[in-house]
Amino acid sequence: MTEVRGTQRPSGGKVAILGGGMGGLAAAWRLSEEGWRDRFDKITVYQRGHRLGGKGASHRGVNGRIEEHGLHIWLGYYDNAFRLLRHCYDELDRDRTRPGCPIRSVEDALKPSVEVGLEHRDDDGWEHWIGSFARNDLRPGDDPRGPVSFTGADIVARALRLLGDFHASLSGARPTAGVTLSASSRPPSATTAGGLDVAVATLAVAIEALGMIDTFLRPLTSSAPVVAVLDEALRSARAMLSRGMPDDSASRRTWNLVSVVLAQVRGIVSEGLLADPAAFAKLNDEDYREWSIRHGASPEAVDSTLIRGLYDLVFGYEDGDPARPGFAAGLGVFLSGKTFFDYKGAIFWKMQAGMGDVVFAPLYEALRARGVDFEFFHRVDDLHLDDTRSHVEAVTIGRQVALAPGFDRYEPLVEMNGLPVFPEHPLVDQLRDAEGIDDHDLESFWCRWPDAESRVLRRGVDFDQVVFAIPVGMARHVCGELIDHDERWRAMVDGMGTVATQALQLWLRESEGDLGWDAPGSTMSGFVEPFDTWASMPQLIDAEDWPAGDRPGTIAYYCNTFPTPGDEEDPTDHEHPRRCHDQVRLNAVEFMESELRHQLPGAVGAEGFRWDLLCGAGDVDGEGRLDSQYWRANVDPSDRYVQSLPGTDRLRLRPDGSGFENLVLAGDWTDSGLNAGCIEAAVLSGLKAANALVGLDPGSGVVGVYM
Repeated sequence: MTEVRGTQRPSGGKVAILGGGMGGLAAAWRLSEEGWRDRFDKITVYQRGHRLGGKGASHRGVNGRIEEHGLHIWLGYYDNAFRLLRHCYDELDRDRTRPGCPIRSVEDALKPSVEVGLEHRDDDGWEHWIGSFARNDLRPGDDPRGPVSFTGADIVARALRLLGDFHASLSGARPTAGVTLSASSRPPSATTAGGLDVAVATLAVAIEALGMIDTFLRPLTSSAPVVAVLDEALRSARAMLSRGMPDDSASRRTWNLVSVVLAQVRGIVSEGLLADPAAFAKLNDEDYREWSIRHGASPEAVDSTLIRGLYDLVFGYEDGDPARPGFAAGLGVFLSGKTFFDYKGAIFWKMQAGMGDVVFAPLYEALRARGVDFEFFHRVDDLHLDDTRSHVEAVTIGRQVALAPGFDRYEPLVEMNGLPVFPEHPLVDQLRDAEGIDDHDLESFWCRWPDAESRVLRRGVDFDQVVFAIPVGMARHVCGELIDHDERWRAMVDGMGTVATQALQLWLRESEGDLGWDAPGSTMSGFVEPFDTWASMPQLIDAEDWPAGDRPGTIAYYCNTFPTPGDEEDPTDHEHPRRCHDQVRLNAVEFMESELRHQLPGAVGAEGFRWDLLCGAGDVDGEGRLDSQYWRANVDPSDRYVQSLPGTDRLRLRPDGSGFENLVLAGDWTDSGLNAGCIEAAVLSGLKAANALVGLDPGSGVVGVYM
C-alpha cells in the first residue's frame, strides 16, 4: 500500500465533485456536515446522464421493475456504509415528511439475509451446500464503545467456532456459535453415513489442535510450536480421510473445509499477523490460492467451491477468464474473516427495493436539503493542469442536454407507490430539444447523442478543490495530463485490474418452491459459467408494480464476469455495446436451457426451458419471451469492476495522495484501507477524501478496523 500523500490543506472556496457514485456522494456527505458553509462557498456534484449511483445505479422499468447493474448485497461488516445511510434516513425523517412511503428507515431499506451457499459439482451432479448464519444483536453502523479490534487472532479464535459448529452439525449436536451447514441437493447415499463418521472424527482432530493453539496465543513468543501443531493436525486429518471414504462427498467437503481453515490459521500465525490488521497487506503480492497451498491447504480444497466461490464473489479472474484466477492473499484472508466472523446483525443484508431507490435517491434528497448542488447530464471529458503542474486548473465538461425554459435545475426522481425512484429514461419535460433521447444511453462511453454544449470549469471561478470520484477505468480517458506528469498515475492506470461483468434478471410466474428451490432468500456462488453467482430475491415482488394477472412468484438475479480479452475501449466503435449486449442474451439462453435445471428443476421441461414462465412478455411465444426480461453487459470503462489482483495493491493512490494540491480521490479503486470493489470501500474512500479537504485526520469519523 502506497504511503505517498498529497499536500492538501484545509481550504475554502468551491468544491467540484466529479462523479455521483458512492465515493463521490460519501465525500459530499462528509463535506456538507453541519456548518459546512463556514468552510466552503459551494459544493457541486457533476454527473453524466440522469441518475446517480455509478455501478450501483438502478432505475424502474416497465411494471415498476427494478433494473440493476448487477447483484448488489450489503455485508454485515459494512459499518461505514450503514452508518452513513442511517444518518441520511434520520435527516430525511420520512415518518414525518413522507408518512405513506414504504421505506422510511434503514430498517425498512435493508433486511437480514442469513442463508449463504455454494454450488458443488461431483460425478453425481450438483449439490447446494447452504450455510445458515445466525443473527446477532449487533447493529451495523453503530458507534463502537471502547477500542475495536479485528485482528488475525480474532480470525483464529472464530475459525475454531466455525469448525466447532460444522462438527456439531455433522454429529447431530446443537451448534454453539449459530452456523448451520447442510447439503440439500439430493438424499444421502448409502455410503454417506460412514463418510460422516469419518468427517466427525476428522473435525475432532482439527478442533483439538485448535484448542491447543488457543492456549499458545496469549503467551505467544514464537510461532514454531503452533505451526507444528497445525502441521500435525493437517497430516492427521489427511491420513484419516484417506483411510476412510475419499469418494464420499460429505468427507470430501469436510476435508476441504478443515484444510482451508487450518491453512488460514497456519498462515496467520507463521507470518506474524496475529495482532496488526495492517500486516495483512504484506501478503497482497501473492495469490490467495497459492498462499493457501503454501500453508498446507490441499490442491483439491483450493480447487473446490470453497475457494472458487470466493473468487466468483469478487470477480477475481483476469480479463474475466475463469482459467486465470487472481485475488490478493492478504485481502482474501482478511475479507473472508470480516465476512464470516465480524458481521453485525446478519452476514448479508438485502435491499427491499432497488439500490437507486433505497440508497441513492435518499442521499440525493438529503444532500439537496443540505444545500449541495447537482449538475446532471454533465460528462467529464478531461482534467487540465496549471503551468506549475501542481494544481488542476480546468475541467472540460460535455453538457449532454440543456434544460427546458422555466427549469433552473433538473429534478431526477419520480414517485412510485409513495417511494421516490429514478426512472428508466430522462424526464424530457424538463429538457430542451430532447426528442429521441430515450434511444440513447447517456451513461455510455460510446453514446452518440450530440452534446448541447462544451463547458470548461475553471479554478478560482467554478471550483477551488476537486474530488475525482470517477472509476479508475475512465482515468486513462480523462486524466491524460495527470498520467503524463506523474508516473504513479501511469502505473495505477496501466496496472490496476478491472473486469467487465454481465447480469441477468428473471421474473417467473411460479414460486420458488413450486419450481424446486426450498431456500428462498438465499445467495449462492460457485456455479457454472456464464452465471456463477445468483440470488433469490422474493422480497422485491411487492416492491414492484405488476398487474394481478402477470405477477411473478420468483425473482432471480444472476451475475458473472464477462470476458473481454484485449483493449476494446475504442471510442469510435459505437457497435461494441450492442455486440456485448447480444452476447449476454446468447449466454442467458444457453444457461437457461442447459444449467438452470440444477437450481430450479421445475423451470425446465423435457423440451428445455419453459419460456411460458417469464412474466411481462404478453403474447410472445418461445425464446422470444426472453426479450421481456432484463440483462446487461457492463463493459463501459466506468462500469468495469475494480479487482484486487496480486501485486496491484501498491499501485493504488490514497484518497489524500493524488500528488496535486487541490485534488483528492474517492472510489473503491483507491487505497482506502479496504482495497476491494464494494460499497464499503467507496464510502471509506469518500470520507477520507473529504477529511483531507477539511483538514481532519484520514480516519476521523471512520468506524471499524481495516487493513
